[in-house]
Amino acid sequence: MSGDYNSFSLFVAAIIRNLQYICPRKFNMRIAMQAAISADIVSSTSLSPKEIVMLQAKINETIIMLEERYEGFWGRLVKGDYIECVVPEPNAALRAALLLKTAVKSLNISKDSRTQQFRKYGMRLAIGLADMRLVDRKKDIMDGDAIYYSGRAVDSMHSENKCSFVVVGKNKEYSMLLTTITTLVDSILNGATRRQSEVFYYKLLSMKESDIASLLSITQSGVNQRASVAGWSCLETAVNCFEQINFSRI
Repeated sequence: MSGDYNSFSLFVAAIIRNLQYICPRKFNMRIAMQAAISADIVSSTSLSPKEIVMLQAKINETIIMLEERYEGFWGRLVKGDYIECVVPEPNAALRAALLLKTAVKSLNISKDSRTQQFRKYGMRLAIGLADMRLVDRKKDIMDGDAIYYSGRAVDSMHSENKCSFVVVGKNKEYSMLLTTITTLVDSILNGATRRQSEVFYYKLLSMKESDIASLLSITQSGVNQRASVAGWSCLETAVNCFEQINFSRI
């Protein structure tokens, strides 16, 4: 299994190098592009009223954390099971999206056939990369190509056989390559247990394993085992590479 994860990491790095070749780095260039995240909770109707309250509280808590972490980030929960976010710095979009998904997947939901889809997928995700014409938090307005792209992408995910995490934008070649990464990353997340997702969440926050261990009341070796078995090295490679992409030329 570790060999597969190492191959994945090398594959992601190769894709990023290809992206940088397509759009070479130019310093001191104003980045007009923004990112938007749209997410649809999978099988939310399978949850009990108590679990729905817990889910919404967790989502709102995570959105507040992201707003404090990233300048200009704005997220909102719509109709209880749909999330929309604006990310002014597109390089932060993948980490933010994974924090949302791992937060939801870490919830302690009853294990039965009704909640199987929720426990596996948590949410369907799309990142839109484009301009945002108008972002007005006071008037509750998100308007622009980025949020339209991400919203339409999530709406098109009708069956579990389709990938549940895509990147969309005006540059189709870029979108296709980035979606290759997010599809593989999402496959790892969809296979992660609740406890593994919990460790992923804190690692995405760059917490030390010793601190995570104290928080979860387990040993540091237990944290490391959960992370490594579930494929943390792949997620870390993907996120770190995504954060180095030059989005100013897309």
